[in-house]
Amino acid sequence: MDLTTTYMGLELQHPIVASASPLSESLDGIRRLEDGGAAAIVMFSLFEEQIRHENEAFSHLMESGTLSFAESLNYFPAVGSYPLGPDNYLDLIRRAAEAVNAPLIASLNCVTNEGWADYAQQIEQAGAKGLELNIYSIEADLDVSGAEVEQRYLDILSTVKAGVRIPVALKLSPFFSAMGHMAKRLDQAGADALVLFNRFYQPDIDITGLEVAPTLELSSASEIRLPLLWIALLHGKINASLGASRGVEGGR
Repeated sequence: MDLTTTYMGLELQHPIVASASPLSESLDGIRRLEDGGAAAIVMFSLFEEQIRHENEAFSHLMESGTLSFAESLNYFPAVGSYPLGPDNYLDLIRRAAEAVNAPLIASLNCVTNEGWADYAQQIEQAGAKGLELNIYSIEADLDVSGAEVEQRYLDILSTVKAGVRIPVALKLSPFFSAMGHMAKRLDQAGADALVLFNRFYQPDIDITGLEVAPTLELSSASEIRLPLLWIALLHGKINASLGASRGVEGGR
């Protein structure tokens, strides 16, 4: 049986793609995904916000106390001696691109336009065959309209597409008021694939300790219904590839 397919412009042996997971955090894990039969592998996400936080924290620790004594200026080596930023992520892409045949699709989440453009270009140069935009945002600002949220997605897509030649996918939330229309606009703006859907983690509240209780509940099989519904509705109506995520628990 011929299962070959095209996803976001990439020629694949079959339509099963390994989505972002802890397995993609190491070269050994990436090799295991390919050995397990994945036609393509989506890397874990690179988060600009995390990089910025780590850089700021590192700089604060390095500078604390350096003005107290002249000798303290020599306590630590220059900041440039430390591997800050996306270096480890990019190095993993380079090594994995040489080690496996399955196309690597990087995943990116940023908080600034500069971050989207810069990191996307670095990811392309490192050897990724595609890029998935993980626009992970819970819109909690009551003054931000739905139109503004939609435009932000389009602006991010436009920024990234203008700077790279590799195909670009968007991992979408299911919470748009007119999902079909939004998919059409993204398709017209040049999205090479739409991944349906992102799953937002929902922490619990410990009312006894008055603390946020982070929880991680794995998806259930029933969650595949929503992606399949929208794939059926969008099939043949847009040019972008459609990827189903959530609710896949086994091979049957």
